[in-house]
Amino acid sequence: MAHYVAAMFTKMIGVLGIAMALSSCATVIRGVHEDLKVVSNPSGADVTLSTGEKGVTPATFVKRRRNSFQVTVSKPGYYSQTVTVRSKASTTGAAATAGNVATAGVGVVVDAGTGAWNSLYPNPVSVQLVPQPGEHPARQKRFARGGYPVATPTERGGIVRSPYTQRLYDVHAVPHGALVHDVDVNKLFLNP
Repeated sequence: MAHYVAAMFTKMIGVLGIAMALSSCATVIRGVHEDLKVVSNPSGADVTLSTGEKGVTPATFVKRRRNSFQVTVSKPGYYSQTVTVRSKASTTGAAATAGNVATAGVGVVVDAGTGAWNSLYPNPVSVQLVPQPGEHPARQKRFARGGYPVATPTERGGIVRSPYTQRLYDVHAVPHGALVHDVDVNKLFLNP
């Protein structure tokens, strides 16, 4: 009988070890970080993330999958643009986690907590910089045809309403006259 109990205990430990290894499958396969690419036309623009990182386009940043943040792209002679990057549950992360659900529910909790099943959107961040008027007539005409609407200031300084969706945007780090990206309708508007 003691031999039987010892054999069962050994098997249970082995099964538990396999279940634990598989339960964090997505975390091992996908990891909690993602390469965020930032590109612009024209290239060579300065990139500043609200989390403090800086670079020049084309740039790649290693970011945690579960964090949301803002990316500001600027270049002399062009309007700056700010894009909000959001962390969202992704089909790729969910598929990687599906194996966890089949083996042990612990993996779902681990992956949800670490953000391993999330992805960053948009990725890559692709920005078409708009020339500021003044340097030569072609730039002035392109901007005049663009006709970007101006955001509505709110009673809270540094917070504006999108002229498209009325969604509130934090523009504390965005210069006046810079372009802001409305993520709901994928259109640009001017920070007053």
